[in-house]
Amino acid sequence: MTCWKAENCTREKDNQNKRRLDIKGLRYVIICTAIVFALLAGCDGNQAPVTVGLGEVFTIGVGQSAQIPGEDMEVTFIEVIGDSRCPQNANCIWEGVASSYIKITHEGVDYSIVLNQPGLTEQASEIFIDYTLTYSLNPYPREGEEIPPKDYLLTLNVAM
Repeated sequence: MTCWKAENCTREKDNQNKRRLDIKGLRYVIICTAIVFALLAGCDGNQAPVTVGLGEVFTIGVGQSAQIPGEDMEVTFIEVIGDSRCPQNANCIWEGVASSYIKITHEGVDYSIVLNQPGLTEQASEIFIDYTLTYSLNPYPREGEEIPPKDYLLTLNVAM
């Protein structure tokens, strides 16, 4: 750069520095946007449902569904509402309970159901219309460890 006056040189350097900052800022925005899209793609809870038969044991994670085509039924594990089960290796006054919120779509009608599994049990069951739902929520809590919501798995058997 050739400058004839000192003030022109200063102005030209300022303009070059601003362009460099603008380019760096644009790169930063592009990189951050790419990272956000990559993270969102990994959080897709709309996975294809698994297909099972009546009486088959199946396991689904939070946000996942299972279809039972012969019964026109779909079971979706929405979330764990609460897990107060007495942790392994702990002494508790109360055994606690794990509450899982599921949605069952049966013959085109949506049903919201809360499954309550008492602590210190391997599984529990509920009646839904003419079906018996046998279920268990895993993992079972351990003393001093928190279970992230995404790590819960619901094992179910829908039988007549």
